[in-house]
Amino acid sequence: MAKKRDQHIVPRCYLKHFVDSSSAVKNKKYEAGVYVNTSALDRAWKMKGLSNNIFTKTRFYNLKSDDPDKPLVEEHLAKIESFYSKGITKLLNGEFSNEILSIFSLFVVTQFLRTEKVLKAHQKSWDRVALYADMFEGGNRNRNIYDEISKQQILYLAKTEALNPIHRKSGIIINCTQIPFLTSDKPVIKEFFNQEDISRIFHPLQQKKYIDDHFESLFYFMPLTPWLAYVSHSSFEGETKGFECSHESVISQLNDMMLLNASEHIYSFMDNPITSLPAKIKQEGNLNFLAKIFTGSRRLILSVKSYHRDNSLLTLTSEDVCVSDELFEKQKVHSVEVFDIKFSNIIGVVCSKDCIVKAIDKLSGKIVFETRHGL
Repeated sequence: MAKKRDQHIVPRCYLKHFVDSSSAVKNKKYEAGVYVNTSALDRAWKMKGLSNNIFTKTRFYNLKSDDPDKPLVEEHLAKIESFYSKGITKLLNGEFSNEILSIFSLFVVTQFLRTEKVLKAHQKSWDRVALYADMFEGGNRNRNIYDEISKQQILYLAKTEALNPIHRKSGIIINCTQIPFLTSDKPVIKEFFNQEDISRIFHPLQQKKYIDDHFESLFYFMPLTPWLAYVSHSSFEGETKGFECSHESVISQLNDMMLLNASEHIYSFMDNPITSLPAKIKQEGNLNFLAKIFTGSRRLILSVKSYHRDNSLLTLTSEDVCVSDELFEKQKVHSVEVFDIKFSNIIGVVCSKDCIVKAIDKLSGKIVFETRHGL
């Protein structure tokens, strides 16, 4: 029997801090666990022990070249999980240091990439590139080289130059409310947010103002326990690394974001912590695309029903007429990027830079951008 057969996608060392230890489990065959629901909240919350197969995949991280008893990626992840276990134990015992926060930064970035949905999305992109390269060269050389590149990338995340920018802007949110943090099968939220986005989520929590605050900065958020969470963004860069939050509105918004971020399941340390979906899910349930538009002084976000590109022209159809009031014909625009939210809210499907607003039809909701450089 090969070792490490059932591999946790979200590590046991992480999930155990969301276990409901207050409920006595009378049957010795069962272990205390976390409460689980679908991301649509359409079922009753049920406690699942950490060995339940809802948390695992069979040999998910194994490479074709692996010794099945010592799978390379799984062994590497086990080391990171060991560092994390020691770090979170120290934090819960009242110890805090730059080293502990560095461990959390590595764990968060690794956890983002190791989830099934993200790995498959990254691999799909690499497969497409390899296919085109093989069509040009002939044969299967590139497809063989990049066949498992998304899993292999996990081995090379612990690089100072990659982690330092994230670590430098990171901190710990201390949840002082009665509302616990939720987590999920995709527990790391990764977005690009500007100052306005952060203020809308974290107000009235104190944040740092930064230059060109309409431009976006990478944002990471991950609950560590029901009462502690990791956060990283330019707004939190500074000497203060702990942020007490006693505002229920902030915690509720972060939980709503976790619901939106989850792939299939949401996790909680308590039964029935939330009974209804956030309004944003209901409003955007049928939304396929969104567009980010950077003018000289603003970042605008439009919900987009459809888009069309034709050489130097990019046409968007949107119902956000009120937002498009801030756009006018012949206006210069730094960039327009369209995202397929069913695929990724980080990787755009089309982008146009250094363009002008060629035409706006508010009756039909069409906005046409023209660029000298094509698309």
